[in-house]
Amino acid sequence: MLSIRVLSILFLIEISFGGNFLRRQENDENQLRYMVGLAEVFQSTLQWDYDENDETQLIFHWNITIPNSQSGLLAFSTHDLNTNQLDVIIFGSDEKLYNGYTDENSLLNLPENPVKLDYMIQNRVNVENGKKKKYTIQITRPFDTCDRQHRNYIIDYGTTHLLTGLMMNDDFQKFKQRKTIEVNVERMKLVLQRVQLLKSQTSFTSIPDTEPHIDFLNQDVHIPNVETTYWCTRFELPRQIMAKPHHIIRFDGIVSPQSEGIVHHMELFHCDVDPSMKIPAFNGICTSEQKPMGLTPCRRVIGAWAMGAENFTYPDEAGGLIGGSKSSRFLVLEVHFNNPYLKKGVIDQSGIRIYYTPTLRKYDAGIMEVGLEYNPKNSIPPGLPSFRISGYCTGECTKATLPRKGITVFASQLHTHLTGIQAFTRLIKKSGEIVTLNVDRHYSPHFQEIRLLPKPLQIERGDTILHTCIYNTESRSNMTFGGYGINDEMCVNYMHYYPRSELELCKTSVRDDELDQFFETMKQYDLAKTSKDRTIYDNYHSIRWTPLTAAILQTFYELAPFHLSCNGSDGNYSPNFDWKRVYLPQEPEQRDVPLDTASKCIDL
Repeated sequence: MLSIRVLSILFLIEISFGGNFLRRQENDENQLRYMVGLAEVFQSTLQWDYDENDETQLIFHWNITIPNSQSGLLAFSTHDLNTNQLDVIIFGSDEKLYNGYTDENSLLNLPENPVKLDYMIQNRVNVENGKKKKYTIQITRPFDTCDRQHRNYIIDYGTTHLLTGLMMNDDFQKFKQRKTIEVNVERMKLVLQRVQLLKSQTSFTSIPDTEPHIDFLNQDVHIPNVETTYWCTRFELPRQIMAKPHHIIRFDGIVSPQSEGIVHHMELFHCDVDPSMKIPAFNGICTSEQKPMGLTPCRRVIGAWAMGAENFTYPDEAGGLIGGSKSSRFLVLEVHFNNPYLKKGVIDQSGIRIYYTPTLRKYDAGIMEVGLEYNPKNSIPPGLPSFRISGYCTGECTKATLPRKGITVFASQLHTHLTGIQAFTRLIKKSGEIVTLNVDRHYSPHFQEIRLLPKPLQIERGDTILHTCIYNTESRSNMTFGGYGINDEMCVNYMHYYPRSELELCKTSVRDDELDQFFETMKQYDLAKTSKDRTIYDNYHSIRWTPLTAAILQTFYELAPFHLSCNGSDGNYSPNFDWKRVYLPQEPEQRDVPLDTASKCIDL
């Protein structure tokens, strides 16, 4: 429970100032294109852009207000407010820039031969009767500063965790004298912000807010005072959209102000059924016994949002298909409420807004889910700094379901719950070549953007899609099970692509008979009190989890035959896919995605 509270506090810190503050600036030859709020208390923001003279580095404009005799601090963190292994930029009270690092004990050091960062003070203004100075500092930083001790933070296309704070004069003087000081969150008033610094340079036509749109929102839903709730509401498309086919060209997540921090993610599903079939009305808990069976085929995702996500715009050549006489008029909105403090009386009107056009584009777009099935067979032992598990969308599935010319993936949204720390998706091509589709080495479950790929990626029939998640369960004393609850875990990539195929969901979990054999083996060799008569939950709980037994489970996941759901939007197996045969994992020899830095670092 303590870990949940800490994570919730971190999320509240973020949304108090940084949430939805990322902006793409209007084109101006003297202005950097991107901006994010860092810390309201210091009136601090960060603007940045690629260096037009060197595509392997960024130009930052760091804006911060600093009291006289104090110093400003901007740090690259590996994860959230973790102060170990920081790469720290300090703008000193002497108006010089320094680059230091913290060790595994959060002790800050100034190296004998520090990395030299190009910088200049662009603006300096006295404020509050001369008690403070408001600065704009321009910093040029390579993605990889080529620090020989490998202490520097390497900027990539994943999430970057930035910490902003102040350093008192005594600490700064010790730092300059190369004496170690502790980086402390409270003493230095550190504030966390998450951002993606390397942006895809693929540009789509922007869709103004004034374009035709329609909202599918919860209607005064009283959020239950329980930790995890999935709420489903059936909607109907209006007559003007059903009169002819339309394309969705943008969708937004709409979160009620009173529900911020409780709405975890939302999905809007189209019901892929015969147009004559009526889907019964429903407005209630998705897992309720009162939920009609008729809602089962409503699984084609046409809009989605998760914490940290911005509005999503489709590429000019594609859109999500809705409407027309050959399509069902019914939709289902599913909202995941995460209410760890069991708040009462919160009334929600959150949901998804879709922008549409009657002018059809060249391709119908789709959203495909790849990864792990939501069940306890995909589970994670406690007390581990790192545990890996993968889902496999095999070449047999893509061969049976993708169009003849394949599909083009242009965006991706990675998703886990609270213990996820890394996530990445790779393609194993028919030739054996391994291609990275998306990777986030510093993933945060509180910052789940739909991200444009650096360049669109082709998936062909017969390619295998391998999606991997890495979890940290050091704060947990019991097993973390795969499932829907916020304290359960997920491992999914929502891939946005065109042209739309019949494949909606491609997920795996280890086969039941193989898991039974694993439990029997643990009984024989580690005296675990497992039994075929016990539930999966009880069997996992009965195992004595140590680094060795956890490593055995991870190896088991990487070798054991699995069940594969190769499903269409109706929730059924693809008719061309043999779901009864045995499928085996395809783990590359190199388990992690190699670090591809744009800088040409030469180790002398």
